[in-house]
Formats: sequence, structure tokens, C-alpha cells
Amino acid sequence: MNSMNVIVWLFPIIFMTHDFEEIIFISAWREKYKHYLDTCTMKKKPFADFKSTDSFSIGVAILFLIFSFAALFSIIFNSYYIWYGLFFATTAHFITAHFNLTLKFKHYVPGIITAILFLPLSIYILYTATLILGFSVTEIILSCVAGSLFGFVIYVFLHSVEKNFENQLCKFSNK
Repeated sequence: MNSMNVIVWLFPIIFMTHDFEEIIFISAWREKYKHYLDTCTMKKKPFADFKSTDSFSIGVAILFLIFSFAALFSIIFNSYYIWYGLFFATTAHFITAHFNLTLKFKHYVPGIITAILFLPLSIYILYTATLILGFSVTEIILSCVAGSLFGFVIYVFLHSVEKNFENQLCKFSNK
């Protein structure tokens, strides 16, 4: 097994560890900060569209499968453009979502601890992958743009069907 194969599998591991922090803390966090969230004047409140831990977990599971498939696809076909772009988008998400929300919210927001821990590692992984793969500047830009657009589409889609996940879970439980 070469070092790029090991690096590729770090992506789903980092993603899941980060999302475990969100899954574990989000309900308790919402309860703890309920008053602040209700009175806060932020334009985009953290986890404002959150329905339940169960439906959120379904979205996380789908993303995990997509990211794992991207890692497997990259290794099997020795093509790392999709993996690189999606990993870049996840790394950027640490900054654009968690750092910004935490600074604006002025309190702990689920996901910030792992974002802080994984941001330097993720940047190092992208740097190392760039050296190993020998990507040109054009390949890096195209991969990052495509990965970010794909990640955004996935994110929007999962949020649009999250209510359906919740309805299906209620239906399953006979509520």
C-alpha cells in the first residue's frame, strides 16, 4: 500500500470524527443555548435548520458513504481529482462554517473543537497530496472548484430532504 492510499482514507475518518462531535453535542447544545438562540440577532444561526439528531445522522451517513466511495474510487482508478476536491471542500467548511459561526455566536458551536484540531492536519494532508500527485495549479483549482460545487450541491440536497428523513423516521416508529 502506498502513502497516497493511506492519506486518502484519512478523509472519511476526519469527516466522521468531526461529525461525531456534532451528532453527540447538538441536542444538549441547543438546550443549553436555547434562550441565546431565540434572542440572538444573527442572520444565520448555527444549526437553525436542524430537525433532529436522527435525521441529521442520516445525512451524515449518506455523506460518509459518498466520501468513502470517493476515496475507494480514487484508489481503484488511481485518480484523485474528486477526492482532492471534496477533501478541500471539507477543509474549507471548517473555516467558513465552524470558525465563522463560533466567532459570530461567541459561544461553543458543535464541530468547532474538531475543526480546530483537524484544520492544520487537513491543510498538511492537502499539501502532501499535492506533492505526491504532482498536481499543476490548474488541476488544483479545477479540483477544488468542482469538489466545492459538488459538496455544496450535496449539502443543499441533504438539507432539502432532511424533513423527509424525519417524516420517514416518524412513519417507521408509527407516530
